[in-house]
Amino acid sequence: MNEGFIALWLLSMAAILFFTGWGNAVSDDMPLRTIVAFIGTVAVLHFFTVSVQDQVVIGGGALLAIGTAVVLLLTMHSPGSMLYILFSALLTGFMWTWMRYIYTMDPVFIVIHPRWDGPVLAGLFAGLLADRFRSHFIIAVFGAVMSLSTHYLGPAAPSAALRIGTLAWWDGLTIALTAARVMANVKVGIRLMALRLADGGRSGEEGGGT
Repeated sequence: MNEGFIALWLLSMAAILFFTGWGNAVSDDMPLRTIVAFIGTVAVLHFFTVSVQDQVVIGGGALLAIGTAVVLLLTMHSPGSMLYILFSALLTGFMWTWMRYIYTMDPVFIVIHPRWDGPVLAGLFAGLLADRFRSHFIIAVFGAVMSLSTHYLGPAAPSAALRIGTLAWWDGLTIALTAARVMANVKVGIRLMALRLADGGRSGEEGGGT
């Protein structure tokens, strides 16, 4: 499968859900203008790169995503929330890295696909650790960057520059963000069901008492 296809496909599915009334489930009802402006800017900047001493090459779109994640993290009102999201990002990034490294060394226990299992696992844990789209975006971006640290553990490290923002990188980021949103919405659904069951039980007790 061509790199970038998964990201495009998932974004298409998210757009369909957004325009059919599921905006809250997709992005916590983030304004459409903001989403379109961000995606459009990323698409334009993707064709530009920034090189750091010929050791790291960062795509312009990825640089925008990383900068946005940093700004969102720093503008959190509570220092405790900031530290919690940062810790969650480090945890999910470590899990993503660990999965990539294991598949590089011995790709035996493949669940879905060698390139998908890491971001799916990271996204699911991000959804468990946080509830809001803003937090999921921060965790997914930081996790996607951290997962590339396997570059320095493999044989390509001495000869090739680390590339951040390739189409494959965007695939992983989009998969992780999608998995996080799915898990968060499952959490919300379970919570609502539990509240309804609890309310039903209390109503039954009150009715029986009268």
